[in-house]
Amino acid sequence: MTTLLGGLTPSTFLADHWQKKPLLIRQAMPGFTGFVSREDLARWARRDDVLSRLVTTPFVAGGFAGKKPVKPSLEHGPFEKLDLNRLGPGPWSLLVQGIECLHPAGWALLSQFDFLPRTRLDDVMVSYASEGGGVGPHVDKYDVFLLQGQGRRRWRIAEGGNKQLDDDAELPTLKRFVAEQEWVLEPGDMLYLPPGVAHEGVAVDGPCMTWSIGAVAPTHESLLQNYLVFKSQSVDATIDMEAMYEDPGLQVPKDPFALDDGMLNAVNALLQERLRIDPVEVAEYLGRLLTGPKPHIEFPEARKQLTDTDVGNRLRNHGLLRLALPSRGLVRGSTVFINGEVSEVPVAGDLELVSTLLRTRQLQLPQQKATIGLCDVIAAWHNQGFVSFDVGR
Repeated sequence: MTTLLGGLTPSTFLADHWQKKPLLIRQAMPGFTGFVSREDLARWARRDDVLSRLVTTPFVAGGFAGKKPVKPSLEHGPFEKLDLNRLGPGPWSLLVQGIECLHPAGWALLSQFDFLPRTRLDDVMVSYASEGGGVGPHVDKYDVFLLQGQGRRRWRIAEGGNKQLDDDAELPTLKRFVAEQEWVLEPGDMLYLPPGVAHEGVAVDGPCMTWSIGAVAPTHESLLQNYLVFKSQSVDATIDMEAMYEDPGLQVPKDPFALDDGMLNAVNALLQERLRIDPVEVAEYLGRLLTGPKPHIEFPEARKQLTDTDVGNRLRNHGLLRLALPSRGLVRGSTVFINGEVSEVPVAGDLELVSTLLRTRQLQLPQQKATIGLCDVIAAWHNQGFVSFDVGR
């Protein structure tokens, strides 16, 4: 941890830098060159269950000619016939998101950032760029750690300046960008950027691979809209959703164009009844929201559906219980959220096993003390494709 944050303690980093100011950390992960190849990225970019982008840019190493940025072009995957060798040497970048859903080492990398709550960690994205490749100057609305893998990348940043976007560009790049600081990052170096800092990265002296660890930063709009959707799925049975607004006591208005108190009070009463805010309900909403799979992720149901008895037998034998790579989970009290689903695990010993599973992403078997209740929960997870058993190890 001392190396990862450049000698700072997590508390000092959070107090002095988190959402406040950038931090360059030389050799945050000494010797880090990554754990996937460009061929891996190309193969994943051909899949329709993976988010990928290909950015091509006409500029060369060094970024901009003067202060006027050029306009990169953008294509979204999947790229069925992608061949990186045919893209040529000229500047391009292939970006693949959700690496932790594709390679178990992605979760191990995310665990290096456990000085942050998992509710704030989003995913790992890898950007492979040919020499001179980049995505142009831009601003992220979330915190990001930019960890350099193989190769070298020049980062230029600006905390101030004009952040106006170029409306004519295919990507949300800045219309004008004047760097205030710049560095070349070597393998193992890392740059932390809080939201709102303009930045532009370009591969120099050959191709490079950069690993981006991004934070979750939902907008207030999305939080409110998703909450309304959540509320609509738990309608109070006493409310007749088909009932029409009524005002049998309506009187002649003094001003027909006035918003009268009668209708205002009636609608306000309905909304108060419909939108009662319960802290327990909000906790369920957030747990479901933050663990819910992204739209492109699908969990195939298990070929063999297990019962709680089946699970109990497997837990008592040697092997492993593994989380599926895309699975995400959180715990609050005795409530476990996994992939947007909710389960109650009231027994302390069971909850400890589940917490270990979420933390290490696998549970060494045998486990003799799991209750029937936990076996039932794990059976449901298995049948939905959230977990799997590796037996006989």
